[in-house]
Amino acid sequence: MRKYFLLSAAALMISGTANATTDYAEVTAKATIEVAGTISCSDMNFGTIVVKQNNAETTISYGDGLEYTHYDKTSILSVTNVSNSLCSTLSTEDTGVDYPDSIELKADGKSTKLIYYPLMDIEDAPMFYGDLEIPAQVQAGEYTGSFTVTHTY
Repeated sequence: MRKYFLLSAAALMISGTANATTDYAEVTAKATIEVAGTISCSDMNFGTIVVKQNNAETTISYGDGLEYTHYDKTSILSVTNVSNSLCSTLSTEDTGVDYPDSIELKADGKSTKLIYYPLMDIEDAPMFYGDLEIPAQVQAGEYTGSFTVTHTY
């Protein structure tokens, strides 16, 4: 009986592998690489901003071509040496320029952050300007941040 049991077990194993099928697929991997050129833009300089001690949250609006700089004089005493960011390698005909809606500016060792909301003038001269939000009770320091500008054409 043991002999028949072993024979039937072997027959089942053979028949199980004899009916097996194998499927396969060939997969193609693909990558498209584009090399980006460089856009040349100067730094956006918000200048030297003097705020009152224990200032309230406030916003400075920097105008297109520095035609205007608006700020709340109850929190800010003065703003000097402001310059917009000029993008010399873009022309007024260029479209498809992309940049973030806001950028955090931080200072080493400081807990407060400034928020820059960039705007771009491409029609008159390719440049950045915009609004700078200063939090209440801002700490003195040199605040910096950066962002990427892309031009797709």
